Amino acid sequence: MLDSFRHNMKGIAFGIVILIAIVFAFSGIGSLSMSSSGADTAVTVNGEKVTELSVLRAISSEKRRILSENEGLDASLLEDELIRPQVVEQLIGRRLLSQAAKSAGMGVSSRTTSKLLLSTPAFLSDDGRFDQDLYLYTIRAQGYTSGTFLEMLKDDLLIEQYVRGFVASGFVTASELDLIASITEQQRDYYYLTLPLQPEVDAVELSDEQIAAYYDANKQRYQAPEQVIVDYIELNPELFSATQNVAEEQVRARYEEQRESLESTTSRQAAHILLTQPSDELLAEINEKLAAGETFEALAKEYSEDVGSADFGGDLGYTSGDTFPESFETALAALQTGEVSAPVETDSGTHLIKLLDIQEQIVDFDSERPRIEQELIAELTDVWLVEKLAKLKELSYNAENLAEIAADLELTAEVSEPFTRAGGTGISAAPAVLKAAFSSEVLEDSYASEVLELGNDRYVVVKLNKSIPARQKDITEVQDAVVASLTDQLARASLAARGAELLARVDAGENVEAVAKDEDLDWQVVLDAKRSTGGINNEIKRFAFQLPATATEDLIESFYSRSGDFVVVALTNVEAGDSSKLSKEQKVSLSYAGVSSSGGRELQAVQKSLREGADIEL
Repeated sequence: MLDSFRHNMKGIAFGIVILIAIVFAFSGIGSLSMSSSGADTAVTVNGEKVTELSVLRAISSEKRRILSENEGLDASLLEDELIRPQVVEQLIGRRLLSQAAKSAGMGVSSRTTSKLLLSTPAFLSDDGRFDQDLYLYTIRAQGYTSGTFLEMLKDDLLIEQYVRGFVASGFVTASELDLIASITEQQRDYYYLTLPLQPEVDAVELSDEQIAAYYDANKQRYQAPEQVIVDYIELNPELFSATQNVAEEQVRARYEEQRESLESTTSRQAAHILLTQPSDELLAEINEKLAAGETFEALAKEYSEDVGSADFGGDLGYTSGDTFPESFETALAALQTGEVSAPVETDSGTHLIKLLDIQEQIVDFDSERPRIEQELIAELTDVWLVEKLAKLKELSYNAENLAEIAADLELTAEVSEPFTRAGGTGISAAPAVLKAAFSSEVLEDSYASEVLELGNDRYVVVKLNKSIPARQKDITEVQDAVVASLTDQLARASLAARGAELLARVDAGENVEAVAKDEDLDWQVVLDAKRSTGGINNEIKRFAFQLPATATEDLIESFYSRSGDFVVVALTNVEAGDSSKLSKEQKVSLSYAGVSSSGGRELQAVQKSLREGADIEL
C-alpha cells in the first residue's frame, strides 16, 4: 500500500501541494464537473464507495509508472482491462488501511498537511514561491477538485502514518539482536582454486567432419524464420504541418478576431496579514511596528493567521484583478508599489494588504504572431488529418495497390525491411503492424489491412509485398556459429572432466593449495570474511556463505562461475557474529532492520485479516 502511495505521489509530478484554505477562498475554486460515469461507484468497501473516477485515475497512474520503469515499452500494450483488477485490489487495500487508521483514532491536521506540502518543490516558482496556476492546472488534469484533492492527500498521509506505526512500535529483544548479529556479522575462512574455461576453449581443434556432424544433429537451431516485406502508407500530422506556412493576411485576421480578448493586462503581486477577529489594539500595534520600520514580511510571519502564506512573508502571488474577493482587489488596485492598505474586510477576516510588484503584459501583433501561426497550422492540420484519414479508410478497403492510393492522397507508399513475427525496426516495431502483417487476411489472402492506429495521431495501412518462408540455413551461412557452439560444448565437457578429477583429489584429502600448485592453477585463501567484506570475489564469497555452517570438518564444494570457470571451494572455519563487539551505531542499524522485517510481516497479517473480514461489493 505504501508503494501505491508513492506511485500516486509520483503520478502527479510528485507534486502534491495543498492550496491553503485562504487561497481556496480567494480563488473561488469549488468543484469541477464530472461525467456520471466518473461519479459511478466501482466498488464498495465496508459501505464506503470507491468511484469509477478513482479507478480510472489509478489505472492512469499505474500506466505512467510502468512506462517510466520500462523505457521503450509500447504504451498500446497497457490495456485498461489488464491493469484494472490489480488497481482495484490496491484501492480496496488502501481503503481498508484508511478505515483501520481512522478506527484507531488517527488523523492528519490541515496545518500539518499544509506545512509538509508547501516544502515540496513541484508547485513552486523559480523564486521558491507557491505557484497557484501550476497547482490548479495539475490537479484539474488529474480530475481532482480542490476538495477531493485535499481529501485524497490526507488519506494518503493517514495510511502512511498507520503503516509507519508498525515499525515505530516494534522492538528487538537482546536475544533477537544476538541472533541477527550472529548471522550478519558471521566470519568465514575458505580456500578456493579456479580451473579456467578459456584454456580449454583454446585447446579445441575441430575437423570438418565434426563440424558437419554437429550441424546435422542440430539443424533446428539454424533455421531462418518466416519473414515478410510489406508496403505501407503512413499518415501523421507531421507530414502536413512541417511543410505549411500561413499567409500574413490570415494571421492578421485571426489577431483582429482575438484582439479584444488579448488586451494588455496588469498583474499585481500581493502580500497580506490575515487576522480573523482582530481587536483595534492589535491592528494599532501592527501599524505602529510598520511605522517604526519593521518589515511587512516579518510581521506577517509573526501575526498572520494564514498558515499558507505566513512563512513566505504573506506573499499570495500575482492577480490580474479577479483572483481575490472584490474588496481585496479594490484595495490592492489603489495601492502604490510598497504601500500597505488600511484594514480590509472579507469573509475570511481582516487583511492588511501590501502591493509588492506590478507587471504589465503588453499584447500586440508582433508578440502574438508566433502563437497565432502555430494555432492556424494546427487547425489546418486537424482538418487535413481528418479528411485524409477518412479517404484512406475508404480507398484502402480491398485495395489492390497501395502506390495508387498514396498518389491519390498525395502521400508516399513505403516498403519495409524484411521482418519476422518478433518484429523489426521502424514501422515493423509496432505491435499493431506485426499483428496485421501476419494475420490471415494480409499474409494469406493478400488484402490490405484496416487502418491501424499507432498512437499520437499516427495511422498506417499495410499490404503484403513479399512473403519469405522459413528455411533451413546452409552450413556455409552458419559455419562460424556452429564452430563457436561446438567449441564451447567440447571445452565445457573437458573442463567438467578435469574439474571432477581435481575435486576427487581434494575429497581424497589432498590440500587445495597442493593441488593448485601441482596443476599450475590459481588459488586463493580468504580469512575472516564477512558478507559485507569488499575487495574479494563476490561470486565466490556468495557461494561460500551459502554453504552450511554446521560441518565439523572442512567442507569441499564446487560450482561453475558466470564466466564458465570451474571453482573448488573449501570452507575451513565458521565463526558466529558477536553482538557485544558491535558499535552503538551498528546495533541501532541491526535493530532497525529487525524491526522493519517484523513490522512488515505484521502489516501483511493485518492486511490479510482486514481483507478477509471486509464487506466488498464489486
